[in-house]
Amino acid sequence: MQNDNLEQFIQTNREAFDDATPSLKAWAEIDRAMQARNARPKFTIIRALRMAVAVAVLLCIGGLGGSYLSKWSQGDAVAIIEEVNPQYLELEQQYREQIDEQIQQLVKYEPNSAVIKDMKQMDAVMEELKKELSVAPKGQEAEIISTMIQTYQTKVQILEQVLQQVRQSNPETIKPKNNEVSL
Repeated sequence: MQNDNLEQFIQTNREAFDDATPSLKAWAEIDRAMQARNARPKFTIIRALRMAVAVAVLLCIGGLGGSYLSKWSQGDAVAIIEEVNPQYLELEQQYREQIDEQIQQLVKYEPNSAVIKDMKQMDAVMEELKKELSVAPKGQEAEIISTMIQTYQTKVQILEQVLQQVRQSNPETIKPKNNEVSL
């Protein structure tokens, strides 16, 4: 009811409201208030801290997510390998044992660090192939697995050749083990 009376009063006296203009002093006060509001620094310490915390949280989430996806894709690669070539895991184990044995034999001789370095590079290639396997299009998995097997075969062949050359060039330069003296 009171609202209706107010509306009726405004409707009746509308002309009196429309012709009034604020004084210059009022406009000056409004202008000063707006300038003071715009003069405040937009970049405060609290705002900077909030941004830093947000960035840190996003980086942590991204790191954890990347770690999870990396582990997931490696597990996915093993499942793909078992599906495409079930004998691969057995072959991989055999090749790794051969490679480890050959590296141990190579270490008995004064090893050339370049050979070990090359083996590490080939290991990096194998890791890349495993990652590639999890995102490879259908039908390409067998080719990638074949390349992985060929990489192991190549490692074994390289180590065999290096061992053969080292044995031929210096058959008596084997380091004694556990302080044993050779006769």
